[in-house]
Amino acid sequence: MNNSKIFVIAIAVLLVVAVLIELSVPKRFNWEATFRHNSVEPFACKLFDSLATTSMKNGYSVIHSTFYQLRKRNSKTPCSIIKLYDNYYNAESDLEFKSMLGFVADGNKLLFCANDYAYELLDTLQLNMETGYFSPSFFKKSSMYGLLNNIDTLLWDKDSAYERQTYTVYSSLCESHFKLGADTTLVPKDDIQVDTAYVEDTDVDEIEVANVDYDTIITKTSEAWKPLAWKFIDGKKVPILMKRQWGNGEIVVCTTPLLLTNYGIMDGKNVGYVYRVLGTISDNPVVRIVDKDDEATAENSESMSPMRFFIGNPPLRWATYIALLALLLFMIFTARRRQRAIPVVQKPENHQLEFAKLIGTLYYQEGIHGDLVRKKYIFFAEHLRRETQVDIDNDAEDDDNFGVLARHTGMPQGDISARIKTVRRACRSGMSMTSEEMMMYVDYMNDIISKI
Repeated sequence: MNNSKIFVIAIAVLLVVAVLIELSVPKRFNWEATFRHNSVEPFACKLFDSLATTSMKNGYSVIHSTFYQLRKRNSKTPCSIIKLYDNYYNAESDLEFKSMLGFVADGNKLLFCANDYAYELLDTLQLNMETGYFSPSFFKKSSMYGLLNNIDTLLWDKDSAYERQTYTVYSSLCESHFKLGADTTLVPKDDIQVDTAYVEDTDVDEIEVANVDYDTIITKTSEAWKPLAWKFIDGKKVPILMKRQWGNGEIVVCTTPLLLTNYGIMDGKNVGYVYRVLGTISDNPVVRIVDKDDEATAENSESMSPMRFFIGNPPLRWATYIALLALLLFMIFTARRRQRAIPVVQKPENHQLEFAKLIGTLYYQEGIHGDLVRKKYIFFAEHLRRETQVDIDNDAEDDDNFGVLARHTGMPQGDISARIKTVRRACRSGMSMTSEEMMMYVDYMNDIISKI
């Protein structure tokens, strides 16, 4: 095997090994709760939106819009809106906040899911809740090392549409819950002072810690809220999903937005919970509103591939593509079998006539006519043996042989017999010959050959 073939095989093996290594590396996911429409990350919503599109009988869509824009359209057809947040604090302006409540009051429905709600919203809707904190990094590490042991039980009460059903989920996915009745709530004041603290065993050298002053406020959940789903804390039921009338519409609030994601859809045992949540607003066309900034961030998010530096820079990206294309073309053309140039071979010249003339001239000049006739006789006998299968040296079969030659040549058998016997006797006797005798014997043999 030549060096070029060894080189091509080595390159091919290295490419295969590189592909296998890339495929064997675990895929890196972003465990942040983004709720993005076209993302396959665990807490995005590509699978959720796909499921809702196929299951909502009145239609389902995902749009970039605001409640102010929806209300300005003044559509007479009622619809249901879904808003998903991890933590809802100041996500909306005052105008958008009022437009949202006004949109619902006009006769539409709203499914509002968040782990934590802004105090202004809770106060306006007359809600009281206990919030929890979801740590993506802790959940990721716990799931990787099998440390997710805390399980919560969710209960969906029996109603006109569903039977009573329980679901078991990880506690990290449903840390928050609502409170019924009155309770005291700590609300932060506006003047927040930020200090810097240094923390060990973290991914950063320092973090900012807010020194917050709180006001104590008594909050109360309105009796207009109707609980639909619960979770158990120390054997006691606390609501996680409730609904109430708001003007001519209806608001459904939920504290488990992380279950309405790709992760929740992939959990086959609890996907029924997602269907029931969607069922609370499925009597109208359903629309999920997403923020344009979130989708733009998803499109521009940094790739986790080892080649992200090259692919992220257009000049390096094109240089990589051209290098790979050149390598592929090199392998294709080098893999072909290489053949040395074939030299032009001249057609060999026929020197037989020249040789015959040279030999004849030599015999003639030396005067050895008998030897020349004997060599001619040898060729003559061989020619007859090859063309007519007759052996004229076999004297015992002369009559048969001469008859065969007479049929092949058309000459009289007696003439053929006389000529061959004369030549044969002269050759066998070894006598010397004159040039005239030599020419006579040669003519005898040529006449027979020419007429076969």
